[in-house]
Amino acid sequence: MGLLKQIGNQFHKPTGSLGRLVTWIMNKQNKGQYDAIEHALNLSDIPDELKILDIGFGNGYLLNSLLKRYNGHYYGIDLSHDMIAACQKRNANYIQEDRLTISYGLAEQLTFEADFFDKIYTVNTSYFWESLDQVFLEIKRCLKKEGEFSLAFYSDAFLNTLPVTKTGYAKYDLATYRQVGIRHGFLVDEQEIIAGKAYVFTYQKQED
Repeated sequence: MGLLKQIGNQFHKPTGSLGRLVTWIMNKQNKGQYDAIEHALNLSDIPDELKILDIGFGNGYLLNSLLKRYNGHYYGIDLSHDMIAACQKRNANYIQEDRLTISYGLAEQLTFEADFFDKIYTVNTSYFWESLDQVFLEIKRCLKKEGEFSLAFYSDAFLNTLPVTKTGYAKYDLATYRQVGIRHGFLVDEQEIIAGKAYVFTYQKQED
């Protein structure tokens, strides 16, 4: 396997020492997206019982940042057992306090009951999903009425400029991200973070 493909795979499923390096890089380069996700979640003055899910939490950096400053019970799923261990280490006190529950999991097969979450978010994981529609079906099932899903992503145009995304990445334009939400009955709000490069879309669940 070529070096670029190895690095690209690490952004999907960080593993070992290279995975630790990649997640450190991600935490630096995704700062604008993290800030936008935090703004979209609107977590000020939320009740303790609010339930929030992070899909693909990596080493738990963003979870840790939110847990430090906001109420609520946080959940997380990730594909990498190494990242689960890293997140457990970083957030051991919040796990012990029963404010954080993390596990292995797939976005396409959420193991939570229907109408469970108030808010769900993810940062730069949509390129690796097998099916946007399947993930949106699962998110819609698990969100409460008027619950919100915030999705941070880089544009297809920007991803096409990166050598590591040549294989293993599904790249979608803005219209695709917009239409998948509309197709599944969500209200869609769009925020451009970096012109032509980075975005956060927030999808609000409506009555069927």
